[in-house]
Amino acid sequence: MVLLKFHGGCHQIGMSCVEVIGEKERVFLDCGMMPDTGEIPKINDDAPLIVSHAHLDHCGAIPFYNFKKIYCTPPTADLMFITWRDTLNLQKSFKEEDIQRALSAIECLNYYEEKSLGENVKFKLYNAGHILGSSSIYLEIDGKRIFYTGDINESPQRTVRPADTDIDEIDVLIIESTYGSPLDIKPARKALERQLIDEIKETVERGGKVIIPAFAVGRAQEILLVLNNYIRNKELDVNIYTDGSLIHATSLYLSYTDWLNPKVKNLIETGINPFGNIKKADEEEIFNDEPCVIVSTSGMVQGGPVLKYLKLLKNPKNKLILTGYQAEGTLGRALEEGVEEIKPFKNKIPVRGEVVKIEFSAHGDYNSLIRYIKKIPKPEKAIVMHGERYQSLSFAMAIWKNLKIPAYVPVKGTILPI
Repeated sequence: MVLLKFHGGCHQIGMSCVEVIGEKERVFLDCGMMPDTGEIPKINDDAPLIVSHAHLDHCGAIPFYNFKKIYCTPPTADLMFITWRDTLNLQKSFKEEDIQRALSAIECLNYYEEKSLGENVKFKLYNAGHILGSSSIYLEIDGKRIFYTGDINESPQRTVRPADTDIDEIDVLIIESTYGSPLDIKPARKALERQLIDEIKETVERGGKVIIPAFAVGRAQEILLVLNNYIRNKELDVNIYTDGSLIHATSLYLSYTDWLNPKVKNLIETGINPFGNIKKADEEEIFNDEPCVIVSTSGMVQGGPVLKYLKLLKNPKNKLILTGYQAEGTLGRALEEGVEEIKPFKNKIPVRGEVVKIEFSAHGDYNSLIRYIKKIPKPEKAIVMHGERYQSLSFAMAIWKNLKIPAYVPVKGTILPI
């Protein structure tokens, strides 16, 4: 019998960690951290770990542990270093030597490359379509075929190809539900891009500045691609500044052209930098009277250099544009919900500038998730995680109602036999 133990990522976005327990072997799928509290899963690390991608909620807890081996794609390995250094700089909760130990345990695999972990355990990685190097994990253990999606997007993005759907046969599907409610329907991507450009133009025309908090890996590169595409086409004329670890992450995107959307790869190979001339933010220029756009980490406004730009919100001419999911308990969620005053540092800041949400998520919405399940081989059962309670429960009901696949929603600590 194979058991699944859920150490996090249940009824929540964050701390994704699933332990797969076979008769002789154990394997961990992801080991993430809560983005708001820094909470990590409580586990026995005497086993290998397979990592889906380099976002904090999937890999942030790894330096706290000493896994036998860590498996991931080459871009994920490099991007995890950025994520861990960011966490170290913000929280001081582990040490530089912990990062070095984790890096030394990594073995990289390309998509579709099969790896054996023992007599009855093997796995391979599929493209998840989420960020650079992101993977869905196909694991066979004691005859059971488990497909752990990680974070997926079967719709095209500017940076990466959509998720693979030509998958081997599946017994158990473990799927995310960030936007799992039938109410979670996103507008077409072109409409979102047009809205972003219109919001920026409106602010620039009145002499204001635009702050765009962005996740260093994935979201920042999508936003930079959109902005610079409109600049190249002479539809936008404004200075773009960047700050934080997204600068290093963007250089890695340029290093892994074969892993990118073919259109972006072609631009790079013809000598065009699709992300534009990355200008490191100069505070003297940003806090002058000239309109500009600042793209900075962190995406949930929980730390990072974006915090020092929030004082621009004192001025009603300026604008903050949130471009991704804002977890409960984060400053980003408070701003999204209309808080009138914030305190990122010692002094309170009145929020007089406009706060706008334009969902450039790298996750599939409800319709995309349903389409994805229809495209892959039909599993015997589905397990829904990586979503807030309402989204997870709604999506599990939708899977049963629409696809007639029994669906389960575990809580932290649940052990399920499969």
